[in-house]
This record gives sequence, C-alpha cells and structure tokens, in this order.
Amino acid sequence: MTGRSGYPSPDIWFNWNTMVVDAAPHPAAYSGTFFDETLRDGVQAPHIRNPSLDQKRALVDHMARAGVRSADLGFPGSDPEALRECVALTRHIIASGHPIVPGYAGRTHPADIAAIREIAARAETAVDAYVFVGVSPIRQYVEDWSIAGIQRNIVDSAAACLDGEVDFVLVLEDAVRCTPEVLGQVYDAAIDSGVTRLTLCDTVGAARPEGTAALLHWTSRYFRNRQRSVDLEWHGHNDRGLALANSLTALALGCTRVHGTILGIGERAGNASLDQLIVNSHLDGHGTYDLKALRQYGEYAAEVLDVDIPQNYPALGRDVFKTSAGVHASAILKAHLKGDTLVKDSVYSSVPAGYLGREQEVLIDRASGTNNVRYWLTVHGYDSTDASLLKKILDGSRAHRVPLTDEQIGRIIATAE
Repeated sequence: MTGRSGYPSPDIWFNWNTMVVDAAPHPAAYSGTFFDETLRDGVQAPHIRNPSLDQKRALVDHMARAGVRSADLGFPGSDPEALRECVALTRHIIASGHPIVPGYAGRTHPADIAAIREIAARAETAVDAYVFVGVSPIRQYVEDWSIAGIQRNIVDSAAACLDGEVDFVLVLEDAVRCTPEVLGQVYDAAIDSGVTRLTLCDTVGAARPEGTAALLHWTSRYFRNRQRSVDLEWHGHNDRGLALANSLTALALGCTRVHGTILGIGERAGNASLDQLIVNSHLDGHGTYDLKALRQYGEYAAEVLDVDIPQNYPALGRDVFKTSAGVHASAILKAHLKGDTLVKDSVYSSVPAGYLGREQEVLIDRASGTNNVRYWLTVHGYDSTDASLLKKILDGSRAHRVPLTDEQIGRIIATAE
C-alpha cells in the first residue's frame, strides 16, 4: 500500500485540522506573553542580512522598550562564534537591566545543551534551554528515527539540563502533524523526565485555528488526566498565511508564551508576526506594550536586516493610516472638528494611529472629493471654506496619476494667493 507521492504508508500524513476534540473551557482572561525569535529563527530567513553583535545588542534594547520579556537569542551550539555572541548578549541584558529572560535553542544533542549551560555559567545567570526534537511521522520516516530513540533523547536532554541554571523547555518540531499515538508516547517520556514546559510547533505552517485548538485541547487533557502541570507554548510559521490566527488562538487557550519574530521574518513564508501579536494583545487589553517603541523596533529591524516593510503592512506599513476615499475623509474631518484624537483615529481604523506615534492622513487624488481638500486645509491651518481654493486644488489633483504631495498642494495654494 502506498500513500501520497509514493511513500510506503499513508500513516506519515497526519492533520490535526480534521480532529474533533471535546473542548475544555477557555481561560477567563488569558495572560500569556511573547517569546521573540527574531535573533534565532528570524535571521534564518533567506536574504536576511546577518546583523553585527552591536546591532544585535541594539535589537535587544528595542525588544525591551517595546515590552518583550523573553527572547531566543541564538543557537550557541552551531559554532564558537555563535556561543561567544550568545554570552555577550546575555551579559548585555544583565548590564542594561532589561527584564528579558534569555533563551537559547539547541537540539537534543549533548554538545548543544553543553553550549547553553556554558552561557549560564559564564554570564552567571539563569537561561532557558529550548531543546527541540522532530516528532511527526513524516520526519521519523525521512530521518529513520524510532519512537524509542526520540524518547531516549528527551530523557537524556532533560537530565543534562538539571545541573547549572538552565531551565529545560521541550520543543516538539512539527507537532501539528504528529499523531495522538506518537504524541502520547512523547508526552510520557516528558512526564518521566519531569518536564514542566512544552512548546508545540507548527513548523511548516500546516495548522488552521481549529487544528491548533484541537491539538491544545487534547494535549491539555492528556496532562490533566495524568495530574501533571505543564506550561504550554506555541511556535507557528506562516506558510498558509495563518500564523497570526493560530498564535492568537493558542494565546486565548492559555499558552504561557507564544513565539514570533519582528515583521514576521523567518524561513520560507516566515514566522508569526511578533509586532502584530503585540498590537492585538495591547488593543484587546491582554497586555500593556509601548506601541511607539514597537514601531521603532520594526523600523530599526527593517534597516539592519535589509527587510522591506510592505506599504500595507498592518500597523507599521507606510499607507495603513492613509485614505483618499471621500466618505472616509468626511467622517475623519467631522471627528477632527470634535477635537477628540482617539475618535478621529478610530472612526475608520481599528488601530489608532496615535498609539504608534502616527496620524490619520487624508490624501487628495483623482478620486477625491471636496472633504479631502477641506480636511487637508483644516489641519494645515488654511481657510477650508474658500470655494475657489477648494476647486483649484481639486482641479490640480486631476492632472496627476498619484496623490498630491504636501509640497504640490502648497504650490497650488501659492499660485492662488
């Protein structure tokens, strides 16, 4: 019997999106935080410029100002230079007084765990060891791994982290494509090892929100039935464009940490967008963050990592607080005249521009009406009741294929005086 693409068994293809699981009640108010993967998973993206150590320190500073309280700062087991930088970043966090818990990634391999333990020893502080192992049947098939071998690696890795100030976090790669039968055996090994923190990964972005919910409900019930308290975390990728939705679902279902990267950078289609997670959490009242600092973080990261921010990128894009629609302009003008900035920011936007240190912008182009011009004249201190001036500016906009710039409008006004 053959499965998809000629594989010898269909059993390697599993999808939590099709599972029906008795739902547990949602937490009354979720309180999870975010784990910034920018300096580990994020910089693995193709064509990302590798930042210098000083730039990495600056990125950590931006994280702290925005409200990030835990971060994956690298893969120290990859080479001696990576280890040196990881130690330097940990020392920078301590010296700066940043309230960030440093975390580091490694495989279930003695050398990787030894490198993370060395960071804790040299920096003289506690660190989190995010130790990962692939668990899905397709990964087992490709790698020729056995369940017994995976279980043994988990037990050995947990034991290796016991000495020194290293908090072991078991990271299950491709958990969303792992069968309940295999997960149960992996969870049993975790229980036997005393694991108290577990990260479920949507490594290839295969999950839909209902699949995320099914996996989390099933996992929570598994540990609850065995009277084990385990903090769950979520790590998602964006291959199907669902990383943000899945991450918000995980947060709402009680995950203590949800992982993301600034601007959603990462391998292939990227990771869950940390900035979008923070904006949503802040607006929904589930955390207090400095969105102006978040904007500065995004802009700095784009510069040093050589990443373009799309013009329509939520909250941080160039055009997200701009409109040229006449109906919208009319409402924004009326809100402006009421003197309430939050109302003005909210009448045609769910993200208040002022929270990010920006303003609503009403453009004047070929499709604009009189209210677009009135708004521009009002906020720039001109007489918005001058009918001849209104007409002259509108006529001027018809000669351009793109919105008029402030300079162009100023020249039109100057010729009308």
